[in-house]
Amino acid sequence: MAHAARTEHRQQPSRVRTDPHRQRPLYASDDIAASAFTAGSVHVDVSVGAASADIDQWYSAVEARTAPASARPGSEKAAGKASGMLREAMKAAFAEVFSNRFSSEIDKVVDAYRVMLRESLAKGDDTELQAALNRARLQEKILAGTVMVDQAQACELLGLSAANPSATMKRKEDKREILRFTVDGRAAYPLFQFDVERRRIHPAMARLIALKPQGWSGFRLLHWLTRPHLDFGAAPAERLGAEGDAVIAAFEREIVPAEHG
Repeated sequence: MAHAARTEHRQQPSRVRTDPHRQRPLYASDDIAASAFTAGSVHVDVSVGAASADIDQWYSAVEARTAPASARPGSEKAAGKASGMLREAMKAAFAEVFSNRFSSEIDKVVDAYRVMLRESLAKGDDTELQAALNRARLQEKILAGTVMVDQAQACELLGLSAANPSATMKRKEDKREILRFTVDGRAAYPLFQFDVERRRIHPAMARLIALKPQGWSGFRLLHWLTRPHLDFGAAPAERLGAEGDAVIAAFEREIVPAEHG
């Protein structure tokens, strides 16, 4: 996360740099601004950061409160080491806070985009908008037909602390171990991904996510997992625990490009 050194004020998103008559505002906050030009063209301006002066001020305040405890004779070296560790911990905390905030803002942009599509009147010759509306309807249908759990429930299923479920599940998402979607503005995870008895995520999920081609969205993988498959006589999602390797093999065959000759 880059920001200008020692700046007193963070640069705000520039909102939109193009013809205002061609765009429709979707969402705006102190950190992000999004506008749509067409159903398939969305401009997003982002500025998430903290001024160096703010970090230094927070550090100085904490250091002042901890200084008396480390002011004993012969403790200079230990105090210096503790001070360095404290500063690194604070930087990590800032990074986590802003990363979570940015993720939340993007979710709000996506929700606003969906609302715009639903409210738009599709013209008969507007194939781009019609295709976008069809995608949105399909995605909503898939989500509505999938049993979901929220972040706190996910932590409980995994036997993890629910003190900060957002940060806990964010780490799982960053490691690409689990599929995550947004439902009514909140993070949601398909229940079939969880090995409830062993309190873990089915190991096959990480492999499937890693195999997912660049052109495949999370929704497309979810659709494949939840529709009936000839190999299993059921949806692959229902076989993740008992036949994880077979599900992976079936997916590998699914993503092999068709050969014509």
